[in-house]
Amino acid sequence: MIRIQKHHRLASAALVCTLSILAGSVSGNALEVSASYKKNAEKAFDGFLQNLWPEAQQRGISRKVFDASVRRISLQWNIPDLAPPKIAGEQPAASRKRQAEFGSPGRYFSDKSLSQLAQTGRRNLGKYASAFARIEKTTGVPKEVVAAIWGRETAFSGAKIPHSAISVLATQAFLGRRPDFFRPELLAIMEIAQRGIVPASQLKSSWAGAMGHTQMLPGLYLKYASDGDGDGKSDIWNSIPDALATTATFLKASGWKPGLSWAYEVEQSSALDCTLEGPDQGRPVSDWIAAGATRVAGRKWPARLNNVKSYVIMPAGRFGPAFIATDNYYAIKNYNESDLYVLYVGNLADRIAGGGAFKTGWRKVDTFTRPTMKKVQSKMVALGYNVGDSIDGLIGFRTRTATGMHQKKLGMAVDCWPNRPFIARLK
Repeated sequence: MIRIQKHHRLASAALVCTLSILAGSVSGNALEVSASYKKNAEKAFDGFLQNLWPEAQQRGISRKVFDASVRRISLQWNIPDLAPPKIAGEQPAASRKRQAEFGSPGRYFSDKSLSQLAQTGRRNLGKYASAFARIEKTTGVPKEVVAAIWGRETAFSGAKIPHSAISVLATQAFLGRRPDFFRPELLAIMEIAQRGIVPASQLKSSWAGAMGHTQMLPGLYLKYASDGDGDGKSDIWNSIPDALATTATFLKASGWKPGLSWAYEVEQSSALDCTLEGPDQGRPVSDWIAAGATRVAGRKWPARLNNVKSYVIMPAGRFGPAFIATDNYYAIKNYNESDLYVLYVGNLADRIAGGGAFKTGWRKVDTFTRPTMKKVQSKMVALGYNVGDSIDGLIGFRTRTATGMHQKKLGMAVDCWPNRPFIARLK
């Protein structure tokens, strides 16, 4: 069974961007706090930072670098995803998110945007040809895939990365919804400062702390930093080859298998059971072929794939494209755990290589707010179904497969999408 590591983009702005494009917007409103709370929070924040010193010291961070890092930090009250703790008897409400409706995943795939990014991607393959050649030779990851991640993350470095990374990470570690996740990332960026790779003032990030041309969190940078331009260091902030090489190294470590595509689009048909989706239901490609899976546009299955372990992917149930994915799909998913992100990167990579849009279109589906879907998931859990690690209001593969299994039980058409008729029959 494929295990998706949650150490990279679980808390990243890229995942939120995925949802915002799909659903309209999920940007948080500014946190509303009183002047007294702010004053008390700033004081508590100073104590929080100073209490990091023993952990920082254990990581080899000098007192000089630690003190300089702390002096640069300020609370960022306007970033999203904050849930301030109770301080001096006062606890403000968490920053609210607009209750957007989640519609067809197809809204995430703008043909115009993808075409433009693919064109830019092809130009960059030429511009950085030597760097991409080294990356392919050392990691086995195709240049188009690495370029697609770069394009998806920062529009080939055209996006603005405005925030002080250390202030963002400190704020998320103190005021955020996932302090345990961000605390080690805060210490990691201090370690980066200790190494002196770039001036501290250049350590910019998204509102969730992801840095550089391909948006990596500090902890992963420390683990996978690679030198793509041969200057003896890994500067993912200023060197595009370094950022690309670091991303490719991460994908290789995540299990990328050279010579395989990330996925193969197949025809939507009853021969492919949508309840068999997911990384825990992998089987050889030959098994899917025997079950009736056929590639789109009459394309043939290469014989070398017969014994390759593969997985069904139906991001919209029977209301959109279907895929037989390889382990490389899940290598990309380790970069960002959203299926739509993987499909976007995969399709962009295919387009950069000369391909086009998915052959099967995205059909209209019923839309729901996230709180509504949480209620649906709770009912399904009560019926004994597995909807994932948590009730999160997102229609992931476990919610889709659980929906399909219950549709079978109810004698309904099995499409693996929780539509209104299905929800009405949930007890």
